[in-house]
Amino acid sequence: MKIMPNNSIGFNSVRRKTFDASGAVINCNYTNFNREDIDWAKLARFLGKRYEGSSRVKINMFGCSDGSDVYTLIINLLNELKENAKKFFPVLASDISKPLIDDLNAGKIYLHSRDIEFIEKNGVKELFTRNPEERTREMFGIEFVPYKVNDFLKSKLHASVKDVREASGAEDFAGSVFAFRNGWTFNTLDEQNRIAANFYKNSDTDTLGIIGQSDLFKSNASEFLQRNGFQGIESDIFTRKETDYPSKSIGMPPVRSDYPEFLLFEKRGAV
Repeated sequence: MKIMPNNSIGFNSVRRKTFDASGAVINCNYTNFNREDIDWAKLARFLGKRYEGSSRVKINMFGCSDGSDVYTLIINLLNELKENAKKFFPVLASDISKPLIDDLNAGKIYLHSRDIEFIEKNGVKELFTRNPEERTREMFGIEFVPYKVNDFLKSKLHASVKDVREASGAEDFAGSVFAFRNGWTFNTLDEQNRIAANFYKNSDTDTLGIIGQSDLFKSNASEFLQRNGFQGIESDIFTRKETDYPSKSIGMPPVRSDYPEFLLFEKRGAV
């Protein structure tokens, strides 16, 4: 099976938001394949080099929504690392939403019509088949067509229901990756600080942390991770291409942080 480069893919997931009484967003399942804040091909190569001597590396992707980030990473790992990608599978995908995880385990995803054109144009349509069991959805005047992920791609992940606030304090992240991207702001500032402290407590110098660019605009994720003992990793993997984050959410800091902005993190003293 041929895996095409990540720049040919741009899927959009469902858009679901939950608001509090003041109108602030407390949960959102907006996501896309190939979100442009990260160069996913470079990230895959970075992971391959960082964990070159490891036989098995757990990648934990919290707040995975419909799996768009997970599939993006899997495709790029396969594309960039070939046989050496197998040490990262299955990617451990989790979300607080049981319906989303049920869909992920069933291999269900909704594709924007323009994304289907990308698939057809770039020859990756065999990874997905039209799902006749579901109806096309219309949201904000845009059609989202139901598809099913094929068994080859689906086998590269394991999906489960988890709350990152609990899992960050209960699981061992030594020698592994924790990715919680673009979800920090749906937790209060106190919760964000506690999540960062828990990640630090359960990590070692081989742990890699990954957040998203909206976390820099709408949360204190980068600051709290650094305040609790992590250091940012300078890398051109972070593209800074996503810029529009208009909605207010419950975990937005009152002022901008004085800490430098990073998307990748490791414990201080890591080589």
